[in-house]
Amino acid sequence: MNTMLFFLPMFSQADLVDAFLRANTAGKTLVVLLFIGSVVAWSIMVTKFREYRRATLESKRFLAVYQGEPYPLALILKHQSFPGCPLYIMYRTACRTMHGLIVARGINPTEWFGGQPTDSMPKLGDTDMKIVRNIIDQTVDEQVIQLEKNVVVLATAVTAAPFIGLMGTVWGVMDAFGGLAIQGTATLSAVAPGISGSLIATLAGLIVALPSLIGYNMLTSRIRILSTMMEHFAEELMADLERHSLRK
Repeated sequence: MNTMLFFLPMFSQADLVDAFLRANTAGKTLVVLLFIGSVVAWSIMVTKFREYRRATLESKRFLAVYQGEPYPLALILKHQSFPGCPLYIMYRTACRTMHGLIVARGINPTEWFGGQPTDSMPKLGDTDMKIVRNIIDQTVDEQVIQLEKNVVVLATAVTAAPFIGLMGTVWGVMDAFGGLAIQGTATLSAVAPGISGSLIATLAGLIVALPSLIGYNMLTSRIRILSTMMEHFAEELMADLERHSLRK
């Protein structure tokens, strides 16, 4: 549902249409731009809320499956799907890195991934684990960037929309008073229609900004929660990999 259509029942639609028609060309143009911005903002909010909901649910499901495995690398062999799960992307990247390190040591990856390495197998060193840790940290940063994608548009709408509306209002008031100077009369009936038409731009700006502000705050809260989940899982995964690979 579009923002402006959502708020229309709160006002007389005839009055809003009449005010829009009374606005000057610049005011009408800015209101149309704000309407388009409202559609974009709501599209982003709906899309991101769905994305975060799926990411949270899939992350919880992945953690339950991962923690039920006897060995940290065994899950990758089952080829299970966790769509939209940032934790699984971290895990898969770590497994790929471990696979490259294991192959470089001349070890059979199936034996290493499917069970506990034996004492006769070569061990991975601290340098190898630092490589894995760096890759995991890089993946966490990439996933946070992906989660934050397009959210900045909402922050822009929060700050820019009221000023765009205010600009339309100021422009309309200037035209209204300019018309008074030409007519030479300063009655309320002469100036009221122009001011009424100019104020609709400010109203449109506030209608765009307020839902965007609420959505932005809620989305940033969900990003913070998912970022914390990724950081905690990174620590858990590294501890499991070190116990599995270094065998200390």
